[in-house]
Amino acid sequence: MPRIMIMKTPDGILYKTVSSIEDVIEKQSPAMWFGAYVFFKATQLHGLSKDQAKDLSFALLKEWVNRPCPAFLLALFDTNSKKQQESLLRNQSMTPEDLMCWILQSESKSQYSYDGGVPEELKGRTPIMIDASNPEQIKAIGSTDLSDPALMYLVENQTIVIAQIVDLPDDRWYCFYRTHRGLAGRESGKQGQHMHFISSSYGIDRDKLVEGFINGNCPKNGFHVHLSGYWAEENRDLVQ
Repeated sequence: MPRIMIMKTPDGILYKTVSSIEDVIEKQSPAMWFGAYVFFKATQLHGLSKDQAKDLSFALLKEWVNRPCPAFLLALFDTNSKKQQESLLRNQSMTPEDLMCWILQSESKSQYSYDGGVPEELKGRTPIMIDASNPEQIKAIGSTDLSDPALMYLVENQTIVIAQIVDLPDDRWYCFYRTHRGLAGRESGKQGQHMHFISSSYGIDRDKLVEGFINGNCPKNGFHVHLSGYWAEENRDLVQ
């Protein structure tokens, strides 16, 4: 089940990420995963009933499936060339919605998400969500025995890799992944807030890639793509 964490960097920048914290999500239907994401937000953060959240999930999934997907993302599926894939992505910007519709329109039967970085001694003790936007008043949704200082330490020091892999029948795969630092615009490069892209065309072993993600590690040769619309002020709609 996806969880939302609102993060605050040591220099005061606010950003948010979706993290399943202790879960490894493998070979799940993209539609089911995104539906669960919306259902969670609607019930846990917006107070909707289960029936209302279910109706909203189906409505938004229908909207995502039918919405136009950026041509540069769809064109990735037509080339096995690393150089051409990077050329398609260079100087482009994508939104979380673009990623969702791209995965849903990929005809892939599965989506993979890997999160890593929670210390072993804290597993099972972290809440569903931590709101650290006000350091003087840390808010936690869900049960936890951690103190406010411990929750703040987790927010500021947790290393998370969130990766989504699309597998196609001919053994090709495509992956967009992000880190907390990248979402906050605190990694190197000029893209600011960004995603990373890597694919089977990069010559990396898929099993080793996944093993690294599970342990909170990223490949060194991923390609940066600017990400827009990931953090905004309050009153963002439910799919943000």
